[in-house]
Amino acid sequence: MSFYSTPNYSEHLHQWLKRGRNWHIEYEEYLSNHITHNWIVLDAAGASLDKMQWWQEVYTYDTTNKTAASTVRQSKKLEAPHSNPINYTEITDANWLNNLQSIRIAFPLYRDFFDKKITELGLSACLKRYYPALSEGMAGAALHPVIHLGWAVDVESTDMASEGLAYMATAFQPLATGSIHTEHQLWSPNAPRPIELLEQILNDDRIAQLTEKADWLSKTEDYKRLNRGRFQQRLITFDNPKEPLSLFLNEMVTLKLPDIGQDLTSLIEELTVIAASALQGSDNEFFILHGLTSLHAVLCVLPHLDEIAQRNALGYWFRALVATSITQGCPGMTDTVTLLKRWLTDKEDNQSSGYLLNDEQKTWWLQTLQSTTDSLNEHVPKAVYVLRRWAEWQAFSKSTHNVYVETALNIVKPNISSKLEDNLWVRR
Repeated sequence: MSFYSTPNYSEHLHQWLKRGRNWHIEYEEYLSNHITHNWIVLDAAGASLDKMQWWQEVYTYDTTNKTAASTVRQSKKLEAPHSNPINYTEITDANWLNNLQSIRIAFPLYRDFFDKKITELGLSACLKRYYPALSEGMAGAALHPVIHLGWAVDVESTDMASEGLAYMATAFQPLATGSIHTEHQLWSPNAPRPIELLEQILNDDRIAQLTEKADWLSKTEDYKRLNRGRFQQRLITFDNPKEPLSLFLNEMVTLKLPDIGQDLTSLIEELTVIAASALQGSDNEFFILHGLTSLHAVLCVLPHLDEIAQRNALGYWFRALVATSITQGCPGMTDTVTLLKRWLTDKEDNQSSGYLLNDEQKTWWLQTLQSTTDSLNEHVPKAVYVLRRWAEWQAFSKSTHNVYVETALNIVKPNISSKLEDNLWVRR
């Protein structure tokens, strides 16, 4: 399976990505380190070395604690690499699966383990061997581990890739797919198409109650002790077999995918449209945005997997997107469904695929991406970058390209204050 080609990154990019190891993968207990992600975006936008350095200075220092008279950065934002607080067992092939979800303590050991495995096997073979098991828990840390890994794979950064695999291992969070849960089916050729399934889910009378239940549970002592942040604690409630949230996922969420041996392109196209439309329909809701950037990550890994693992990875991603939407109260999903129905109509009127961008469109995408590179919120350029990459795949229809353009235009509009220091427009 072959996906879109990667941009022509500069010869300096990997040196910047190697710097990422100067800081821990998380900071302030559970926030995820994005510094390398935006270096990739900046490089793809043709940023200078000074611009790359600017981003390091912006991101590694806290710029939010300012006085009216001063813009001096007050304190460091990222943290130095962590060492193990206890004498933790070494991670080996004999025990690596037994230490998943180790509350981050084993991250350095998992990173060392995957460093060795990538050196021993090569990146592609390492992904084929270890990613299928890890993909079940990709919802961990608000999908940041799979983002870190997939973006690393895309640019062939082994430094980032072993971090991503380690982060997926230690933030591992399945959503009602383990043996303690009711039987479930991740994907099926006979399931409703994803757009129809989303509409069924949104019209289900239980949705509002599930959102309230997740919020209430997340504030109980058992979940507060997890100290994973409000969003992640709400999401974790979907893995509790005693609660209706897990039952709902296993009853309702089966992703329609073609059978083994059949091409995935048309279904992947629909998933990208869903991710883009959900971002636009929610008016750039913060966690819905991660559904878009994580889908790009999953697609970057797919060529390294066998056909079953490919389908399972897409199934786990779709389940995480549905759980995220419910957790956040289905923000803007009525508008999202309207956008998706419009796309379906446009697609039926224009069945052609393989839409090729002309030079003017390619220039527009580059200029739009470049317009975001001064943003203090890395999520804005990251989202535009993903939309541009999908637009350049050249396997989809003009209708799909139009969705990407509308979503990009919506996210680059200035916020109400129009001040850059307040970031471009992302709604939390």
